[in-house]
Amino acid sequence: MKVFSFLTPQHETCIGLEYQGAVYNFTRCWEIYKDIQTAGRGPAFSFLQIMLELDYFSTNTFVEALQTINELRPLSDFQITDDFTYEIPISRPSKVICLGRNYAAHARESGNEPPSEPIIFAKAPSSLIPHQGTILIPKGIGRVDHEVELAVIIGKTGKSIPESKAMDYVAGYTIMNDVTARDRQFAEIKASQPWFLSKGLDTFGPIGPYLVPKDQIPDPHKLDITLKINGEIKQKSNTSNMIFSIPELIAFISRFMTLNCGDIISTGTPEGISPLKDGDIVEAEIPEIGILRNFVFDAPAV
Repeated sequence: MKVFSFLTPQHETCIGLEYQGAVYNFTRCWEIYKDIQTAGRGPAFSFLQIMLELDYFSTNTFVEALQTINELRPLSDFQITDDFTYEIPISRPSKVICLGRNYAAHARESGNEPPSEPIIFAKAPSSLIPHQGTILIPKGIGRVDHEVELAVIIGKTGKSIPESKAMDYVAGYTIMNDVTARDRQFAEIKASQPWFLSKGLDTFGPIGPYLVPKDQIPDPHKLDITLKINGEIKQKSNTSNMIFSIPELIAFISRFMTLNCGDIISTGTPEGISPLKDGDIVEAEIPEIGILRNFVFDAPAV
């Protein structure tokens, strides 16, 4: 089961659900489902963010709704047949928190030793773009690299979360490409400046295409992760090679800042980073989640 946000030809944002070989407009299912529940389940919604906030994001919720609807109408009535445009799965994260050098081989290819504690930086939420969106390389920015990563979506607000409870705060997983203005990042490091600008440019945060509920991935630390440019593999690893596990990251980050429902933690990239150029097609893949595909173009001169 995979969940996504999409824009209909009528410019309505809805939730899509890929389930048992078919794709459904789950927003339409929910509008009927909530009306036949005696206790009610809250308002209809269009954003996955609201599902998280209402604590409805789970496999059980989706299956229960589909089974109930199927007793009244055939599910084929809700299949998506028109063309649609993907949207980012989480539309209103308060924070996009990223990990630097969380794979030892990547740390070393960048000329660094693996860190003794997590290296945390942020990307601007405005950098996020969806599956099939366009990465725009600003004129004069220099080298720009891809970085495929497993992203964790926080499902409930918490502070000072112990490692033993950390996975209770995870809603699900998606894929992120932490696109980086590498020349600018090196200049920032040399000047002892933060990485925010080199990491946070518009379109430098591809994410998606799906948000997979936590219970669909029993162990997120055993996932193959790859990235291809124009069909050629550039990055290939497994999340078992992360230095700091997801519970360790959640516990560490929440010591210093509150994690809010819908926040994104991108868990770092493996070795194999390389530059992007105009015309490239970038495919970041974790088989249990899907393929995040984006197109690279030089930004028009301003």
